[in-house]
Amino acid sequence: MRSNLALTCLLLAPFTACATTNDVAIELAPDLISSIDGTLTVHALALSDRDPVGGEKIDLSIDYTDRNGTPHAIEPITGTTDDSGAFEGVFGGLTFDGTGTVTAVVHGGDGEVTGSATFAVLDRTPPALTITPPAQIRIGQDTSVSVHITDEIGISQVLFEATFSDNGNNNRDRSTIVTSGSLDATITFEVRPNDTQVGATVTLHALGEDLSGNLAAAASVTLTVMP
Repeated sequence: MRSNLALTCLLLAPFTACATTNDVAIELAPDLISSIDGTLTVHALALSDRDPVGGEKIDLSIDYTDRNGTPHAIEPITGTTDDSGAFEGVFGGLTFDGTGTVTAVVHGGDGEVTGSATFAVLDRTPPALTITPPAQIRIGQDTSVSVHITDEIGISQVLFEATFSDNGNNNRDRSTIVTSGSLDATITFEVRPNDTQVGATVTLHALGEDLSGNLAAAASVTLTVMP
């Protein structure tokens, strides 16, 4: 660890010609990534017995799997080391909670030299949810309200609340549904305005939680109670 950056070096057995590349040093910034940012900067350094080697072709690739065991393809990066033997590449799309390995391959005149470093991605992305309101809500009638929720890792639960405002009095009707890790779900809740009057307002709320504990609220919807 150096300046809060992970420094991982893989030193391979040197080739017989001391002028050829035989070491690859990889530095990741950072090695612990937020899924909201989802980017990883890789600094690679081609060395020949600790001396930098410029003008070498280098390939950077990522093997990346989320916490559900699903692999995610990330576009590789190809370039050439500069006069100081360095090369930098930035990967994006690391938005799933999981782990991965960065591999750097330097193509020297006498063969390939490989270095690797590992990283982790933490899920900081909240679920996305919306309320589909009914056309109207009537006194004494059950009315269905749909909540659509998605999450890249999995949904834990959805809390629904209907708040009735009538002459300064507020009554709340709450219910919770556990979704057991669904990635995309539409959940139906029932609303029945009994203890209220025509012309009262009802405000619909929905709060979703994913398997990592991230929370998000849908935009609330307000309707007028009809006879």
